[in-house]
Amino acid sequence: MLVTASVDGEVSEYESAVRESGADPLRVDAGDPDLRVLDRVQGLMLTGGVDVDPATYGGPPDDTEPSEPERDAFEFDLVRAARARAMPTFAICRGLQVANVAFGGTLIADIPESLGDRNDILHRRWHDGRSERGLLDDHVVRIESDSTLYRIVGTTELVTGGRHHQAVLRCADDLRIVGSTSDGIIEALEARFASPFWLAVQWHPESTRVLDAGASRALFAAFADAARAYNPVIR
Repeated sequence: MLVTASVDGEVSEYESAVRESGADPLRVDAGDPDLRVLDRVQGLMLTGGVDVDPATYGGPPDDTEPSEPERDAFEFDLVRAARARAMPTFAICRGLQVANVAFGGTLIADIPESLGDRNDILHRRWHDGRSERGLLDDHVVRIESDSTLYRIVGTTELVTGGRHHQAVLRCADDLRIVGSTSDGIIEALEARFASPFWLAVQWHPESTRVLDAGASRALFAAFADAARAYNPVIR
């Protein structure tokens, strides 16, 4: 299972979640941007991290935190190449944003500024100078009942964590919105194109595996099952 990272970035929580699901993680970063690494794996996981460079989607540069253009470019290439191979893909937080931009969508550069007075749900909470890694009681994702996400977690409302200040603005045409919070922030996407497994979530299931009655573990398990059954195909 390919697990993306920033150069010198920490992804041990994602790797632990992958191992827990019975798969083997392979870390990759933009320091060695070789798409042939996809030949060695059966699934792609795009992980969290810094903001996507606003230049990639025509966003305002003043509202973003530090970005990594080299990582953006590599992950855009990876998610497109994985799609061409019909490879199972699981995108988390920044990964959802990367996938949306890679397929032609745009982003909200900063949720509080965008929503203004309507910003009544915390999408990240600070604790001792760090983003809270657990569940946020009011961060309830409403899930479409005809979605793969619903079939995996078995509920139309899921309390999740949240560690993001950016989000999807315009959803890419080839993706479908299947989860959102009551303030309209998009929290989950699925593919409109054919894929054995393609899911993107804005929250961090790798951090809440012991907190949400099995929903997070079910996501990783479903991804791992699809990867084990993966039959490579190049389109």
